[in-house]
Amino acid sequence: MASMNTTVNPSSAYHQQACPELPPHSSDPAIELPRVLLALQTVYAPSLSSSTPNPTDAVANAFSRRDLSDRYLTSFQRLPVAWIVCDQLLLSPQGGDSSHPPPDATSLQQRQFFAAQTLHSKCQSDVHQLPPELLGSLRDSLSAHFTRHASENRPSSSRPLVTRLGMALAALAVQLNWTGVFQDVSQLLVARPELTCAVLELFRSVPEEVGSGRLVLASGEEDDLTGFRNVLRSERGAGVVLALCEEAVRRSCGYRQQMEKQHDQRGETVQGADVNASGYPNFITPTHHHQDVATTEAVLSCLQSWIRIVDMPPSLLQHSILLPWIFDYLLTDSANGGYEMAVDVVVEVMRSYTSEREENSGLISAIVPKVMSLGGMAAANSSGGEGRGLSPFEKAIREEDEDGMRGYCRIFTEMGEAYLSLILSHQELNQEVLVELVLRCASIPDKEIAGITLHFWYKFVMGLEDLEPYEYRQIKIDTFAPQLVRLLAVFTNLLRFPVGVEDLSPDRVDDIEGIRLYFADTLEDCCRLLGGEAVLQTVGGPLQEECRRVSSLPAHQQLSEWHGIEAYFYAIQALSMYVPSDENRVMPFVMGLIPQLPPEVPLLRATACQAVGRYASWLGNHPSYLQPLLPYLAQGLSIPRCATASAVAIREISERCSSLDDAVMQLYDGIVTAREQHRAAGSTGDDFILDIKNELAVLEGVCKAVSNKLRHHAALNNEVINGYINRLVQPIIANLKVLASPGYSSSPKQSSSEICRLTVLVQHLNLPRTTSHQQPSNILNRSDFILSLMRETWPMLDAISQKHPRDFVLSEKLCRLHKHAIRECGPAVYTPMLEPLIQQIVTNFSQSLSSPYLYLASVCIAEYGRNPSHAQQMFNMVANLSSTVFQTLRTTDDFTAHPDVIEEFFYMAGRMVNNCPGPLVQSNLLNSLLQCAAIGMKLSHRDANKGTLNFLESTVSYSLQLRSNGAADAKDQANMTALERAIVADGQPLVINLAQALLGELPASRLDYGSGSIAGVLFYLNQLCPELLMQWIQPPLVSAPEHAKAAFLGALHKRVTRDEFNWSVRKFTSVCERSRKRQVGTSGDEFGTS
Repeated sequence: MASMNTTVNPSSAYHQQACPELPPHSSDPAIELPRVLLALQTVYAPSLSSSTPNPTDAVANAFSRRDLSDRYLTSFQRLPVAWIVCDQLLLSPQGGDSSHPPPDATSLQQRQFFAAQTLHSKCQSDVHQLPPELLGSLRDSLSAHFTRHASENRPSSSRPLVTRLGMALAALAVQLNWTGVFQDVSQLLVARPELTCAVLELFRSVPEEVGSGRLVLASGEEDDLTGFRNVLRSERGAGVVLALCEEAVRRSCGYRQQMEKQHDQRGETVQGADVNASGYPNFITPTHHHQDVATTEAVLSCLQSWIRIVDMPPSLLQHSILLPWIFDYLLTDSANGGYEMAVDVVVEVMRSYTSEREENSGLISAIVPKVMSLGGMAAANSSGGEGRGLSPFEKAIREEDEDGMRGYCRIFTEMGEAYLSLILSHQELNQEVLVELVLRCASIPDKEIAGITLHFWYKFVMGLEDLEPYEYRQIKIDTFAPQLVRLLAVFTNLLRFPVGVEDLSPDRVDDIEGIRLYFADTLEDCCRLLGGEAVLQTVGGPLQEECRRVSSLPAHQQLSEWHGIEAYFYAIQALSMYVPSDENRVMPFVMGLIPQLPPEVPLLRATACQAVGRYASWLGNHPSYLQPLLPYLAQGLSIPRCATASAVAIREISERCSSLDDAVMQLYDGIVTAREQHRAAGSTGDDFILDIKNELAVLEGVCKAVSNKLRHHAALNNEVINGYINRLVQPIIANLKVLASPGYSSSPKQSSSEICRLTVLVQHLNLPRTTSHQQPSNILNRSDFILSLMRETWPMLDAISQKHPRDFVLSEKLCRLHKHAIRECGPAVYTPMLEPLIQQIVTNFSQSLSSPYLYLASVCIAEYGRNPSHAQQMFNMVANLSSTVFQTLRTTDDFTAHPDVIEEFFYMAGRMVNNCPGPLVQSNLLNSLLQCAAIGMKLSHRDANKGTLNFLESTVSYSLQLRSNGAADAKDQANMTALERAIVADGQPLVINLAQALLGELPASRLDYGSGSIAGVLFYLNQLCPELLMQWIQPPLVSAPEHAKAAFLGALHKRVTRDEFNWSVRKFTSVCERSRKRQVGTSGDEFGTS
């Protein structure tokens, strides 16, 4: 743990050898304390330290550098001597060192906070450094520091010190299993009531320390916390803490006496309190301005921690005066200190005690009326002026109290989520009122506040959908249908862009779009309950009204009144999945309106284009609306904010609307012509108005339109078909020829763009795969077309890859093209291209060391490896690629610099084992791969580790598979023998690495899941050669905790199931991690210890 407000820069690491003037740590507190003080002075006041050098004081000069002082303090915090030094720093301003003058107030706070911070960290993880007989003294010392600093009349700036000391004492209480901490500390308040806030902070920290996961217990067993957790839930824990909170409230504002007095006058008990004539709890008159805000906040903070972490019996809260006190506090001004914390506590209570558990029913019965009173209208007899008679929630809305609205919205929404089972239950509980409250929250114009309700509506819809039987589900849907219909109107209104959105930054517009997506998702959810047509009509009607309203405005105002129309369009496009293609009430108006929209509003135009794309299927059934829409989309391609939406819409309608004929093809011809003219004017094409991503979307649409035409018009002659193909192919081939020519200077980006266009043709120009009696034999089928295309472009692609051999993006695009060509053409038809492809992979990889070529090799192995006639060919490719890897990556630094190569290389090797293992396991290359894997496993790179482990698990499991199958033929027998020989020869370093990963000394990103994990490799090795594995794994595990090691080795010995073994691996690594934390800094400190 670094010292407070310091930064440890790894690049400035200096060992003692590089800085001989820096003294080593001392185990003598009298020597170490002055050094710590010097380091603290340098860290917190570097200007003061550097301005007063002392040529005769070598130690002081050694600490004049801030980076070294910070590192010294960091390593000091791990040492046993830190216990005593920090204790002395907390005892006196000079820490017992009279050679230094007393520090000023700021320096004193910094020193003492550093000491408290260090003690907290050590109480969490370093208690094992102290003999057991000293732990009692440590507890007494910490308690004394806590009491003294909490008692002193100090400014608020010292509160962090008291809080940190409380956290240290809380961590120590858990370490010592000090179950009486609550009773013992509470006794302090009998004579020292001024310590109440500090004690509440201490009590708040106890469950937080238990649940933090940072405690390193002396026993090393996490199960040792079970007993302490049970104490927290009991009267000795939660009971004492709640009683203290009640007493703090009583002392702070006389709450109990006022409450009892009011109910005594009415002949009621406290627990039987009802509501007054205004509908509010009759507990206390609003006198909170007399209440101590600090005490209130301390009580609420403590409560929230205990409710969130400790599973307290609900009866403790149900019968506590704290519950009505909190709700009463919510009636005060939201600007009061503690208001937001009170909201947090109420939310936490409902979240922790949901209606799913029957034992919570009593507490829920106490909570519901109090929450509803915050949002319900008051009785008529409480009127008497403007604002009178309003509930706190309505009052907050009227006064535009943002904090109040947010707080009440959180409470009502959380109650809806926590008590959803009650809302959906058969019992009549007037559930619509709560849903109405959440709907009222959603109606708040502030999108951030209204968005709080989103998760409730999601759960509400899912809950209604899951109701059984169907008849009851429909009854409930009908019950809540009025609220859902109103929700549609509310959320559609929230979809509006703010006025002036055109002037906002792109990032801010993206944020708004993200929020709109969530609201639109809720509209889509409602379709599943109410039906797509019904929801569309609910949204479509107001759209027509908004259009009439805008059209009635003067012409100069209409352009600024587009926000409402755009919001309705956005809502309509979100519903497309649930609107049938024969809908004839709303969609004709929508599609007829789009070409009439003002072209000067890009955001409106973009949303309209999205709607066209979403309703492509509807347009396919209503082709009469297409003619004016395609020019509208084409114009949008030249507008930056509309281009993507327009391109996607063109792609969608091209696929689903067969009536377009040649219109889309002509559109793309225009794009190609414009691009060539732009390039002829001297441009590289990078600044063309339509970027490559959007052009590819249009091209994909054109390919799909042509494919549909060829599929649905079998009578087309060969000349017409070839004409379509040439219009798409020839511009790309012409550009590739220019880019590949030796004298032409081109950028890799230009070449990548053409390769991407070619890939789109391969993927989406779907000619028939085979000829038939209906199709002339001289017409290309799909496979022949792809093969012919790749043959024609091969020399150009090869030349381009040689012109830019080290461009990663270009190699990635090229390999992607080849992958799709193989898969779309089919491996059998593509076989003539396999040998030149392998040659290109090997050559280009040797020149570039680009990992995409290894991925492409994996694709080849997956497609051809299971064919025995290609097995040797695949092995030769792998051998050549391996030779490049072995020659290039010779050191650990080389491996570290190329993690993507290591990842893809071992995934390729794993596919070789899975698809055509024979040639590989019969060669010496397997041994080299195992030796290389032993290095790759050490890389601190998640994906590189995944690839390495995938190969190892595939190799070992294949050997096990051969053995379990009995190695029936001679070839399998030879493979099994070769595999086992390789594992025996090179398996030990691998097992050592796996063991070190379990201990935390090497990366362990893939512990027990996925196709390739530490647990998987060990599990299969244990099935294959258990005695050898046990012999290899025991030496590196010598440093592991004995009980954990015994359990783990026992699981290996018993050969438990895979799930059981995975659990044992997770348990073992968890214990080792805690043990490793205890040992950090005690065996190899950076500066040494004298």
